[in-house]
Amino acid sequence: MTTHKTDSITLDRRRFLATLAASAGTLAISNPAIARLTRGMVSSPVLAWDTIHKAGIHAMVDRNAGGNSLVATFGKQTLLVDTKFAHLGGALFSDAQQFAGEQERFDLTLINTHHHGDHTGGNALIVPHANAYAHKNAVKRIKTQLDTYKQSAKSGPAQIKRNKGSAEMLKLAIQAADASESWTRADISPQNRVPDEGATITLGESNIAMHHFGRGHTDNDLVVHFPDQNVVHTGDLVFAGLHPFFDPNARPTAIGWTKSLKGILELCDDKTIVIPGHGPIGNNQTVQAQLDYMNQLIEHVQADIDAGVSKEETAKNTWGFMEGLGFESIRERAINTVYDELS
Repeated sequence: MTTHKTDSITLDRRRFLATLAASAGTLAISNPAIARLTRGMVSSPVLAWDTIHKAGIHAMVDRNAGGNSLVATFGKQTLLVDTKFAHLGGALFSDAQQFAGEQERFDLTLINTHHHGDHTGGNALIVPHANAYAHKNAVKRIKTQLDTYKQSAKSGPAQIKRNKGSAEMLKLAIQAADASESWTRADISPQNRVPDEGATITLGESNIAMHHFGRGHTDNDLVVHFPDQNVVHTGDLVFAGLHPFFDPNARPTAIGWTKSLKGILELCDDKTIVIPGHGPIGNNQTVQAQLDYMNQLIEHVQADIDAGVSKEETAKNTWGFMEGLGFESIRERAINTVYDELS
């Protein structure tokens, strides 16, 4: 595992505001949401966060807002894990700054657990102002999603209205939509590519490990481990109480997914706080439940294949372990993907 001491890709507030005034060309400079946020005008978090550890680790869990995000403060440094949908990037940046408190420099590190748009959509509003990390395969995929992020940002205000979001959230989403046409690939792409062997960064006095256990949910999953605090963010390797999402374009593998889950369990004990990619905060049993789901899915689909049952007929099944879970609309996709893999 590669070890990095994070570079302080930080912006002194006075220097940043001077840059804002002097330049108007790129998103990193002209975006009004970022300009306003750097002035510290918001006095409380915009989004609803749960404090999950007394050391200053907070999680934002909301199905309507994309993948679960995490903010942690370590002395004068702040870490954000995942940026949700594009229209929420400004709110995440604002909230991370609020948790950091008043400092001469806002020193922000970002980790994307994988490339999917509900975990990287807000990158354009954060990457230019952060020391950002993602798996090497994720960076390649993120770069291709610029137009998707722009469209997501433009539809964001309407989505917030439908979900009855706050006035501050709506205002930031409108600003993101207005700025989105100026976004570039450089704005969305993390500068640091994490290799297959993973990496460790140091923030304050804490080490944060990024583990890649191979292909699973995607070909670029990272698990973020806080060993000093006994906290793990699994990314979408864990869907708590939900059917897991198989994206055929992300090179998923159910068999590889089980290996990744076993790797996560090795990081956990009975007191570990587990933040899944989607679903409520849990513990090592949350990871075990996902592993049990995968093992049973593989077992049942293989049994149908061995019995000569067609893919179409197999996809109609709903075995006991699949009942009562959310994301029912993607149940058949999970079965079909595993059928193809095992065939």
